[in-house]
Amino acid sequence: MKALKFFLRMWGFIVGMLLTFAALPVGGECRAQPDDIRSALIEELGEVEKTTYVIGHTCPDSDTVCSAIAYANLKRQQNFKCEPRISGALNRESEFILKYFDVPTPPILESAVGENIILVDHNVSSQAVSGIDEANILEIVDHHNLFGDIKSNSPVFYLRMPVGCTATIVSMCYRHGNVAVDKKMAGLMFAAILSDTDNLRSATTTNLDIATADELQKLAEVDDRTKFFLDMEREFTDYSGMTEREIIFTDFKTFDAGGLKCGYSTVATLDSESRDEISARLDNFMAENFSSTGVDMFFVKVHEIENYTAKMLAFGNNAREILSAALNLSDDLFLPLNVPNKKIARAISATLETSRAA
Repeated sequence: MKALKFFLRMWGFIVGMLLTFAALPVGGECRAQPDDIRSALIEELGEVEKTTYVIGHTCPDSDTVCSAIAYANLKRQQNFKCEPRISGALNRESEFILKYFDVPTPPILESAVGENIILVDHNVSSQAVSGIDEANILEIVDHHNLFGDIKSNSPVFYLRMPVGCTATIVSMCYRHGNVAVDKKMAGLMFAAILSDTDNLRSATTTNLDIATADELQKLAEVDDRTKFFLDMEREFTDYSGMTEREIIFTDFKTFDAGGLKCGYSTVATLDSESRDEISARLDNFMAENFSSTGVDMFFVKVHEIENYTAKMLAFGNNAREILSAALNLSDDLFLPLNVPNKKIARAISATLETSRAA
């Protein structure tokens, strides 16, 4: 029975992918198309000559940065006037990746007001660049849950797939657009996949992520995947010279649930010793500074790469009780497995909604 369910699930996924990309010549541009169809997407919103900016979420991580660069590059190959942008300073992992593959850091876009915009790796306005409500949004390419509240003036091309990384989707767009992937773009997308899937170990990793990473690794000429991943993570988990505030807001997002604004932060560490050390530092910091965060509840996942476990921190009125009930955790809020952030956020949201209804 389990084997049959798995077969049906995979078959449904494959059929869905085929149907999605069969439709792309009409709604998107990920396959080669006549110039009049491609230009119609921008002409519909006006300002054909104006540059379109491809940008990911605030507090940018490696997937959002690398996907923006790679997708903008794809658009340029398809004769669009596109440039990548970021919405904040890079973390050390992203800096390492761009330096490794000799790719310049995109400029920061301070405001999207009046700009032509393609969003990657998010669909929520609270995670978007300032002024997104007054931007001309052309496309959204994403792999997250449909929390989205992004609004547009006209219909947009929206490509979302249940995979572990937005870069996996961008790579497929190259393939279906018959656009060659050079070493640098392959390297960026490969690194992004490793980053977002914890070296292809996270529960959100799909067979498509694995196959795409294998293909991109060859194009990027990276010999040892695990060594490259650990080199990335050593940079990412080097918090020397950083304040607790800088650490906790390096990978930070917000979401609304049960009428409350929740903050969610992910902090990576190499081993259990460094995990416990960072947890203690952040716990002490938040005990004194929670009121300045601007949220009702603040949740932090401090995960370690070596044993793939995590320690949860919770701040705010009733936050520990909500988190414990949401994930069925004991008082120490320890996760024996690195539960995906999406699952944690969904569980918190559901528990808060239920609590509010009661």
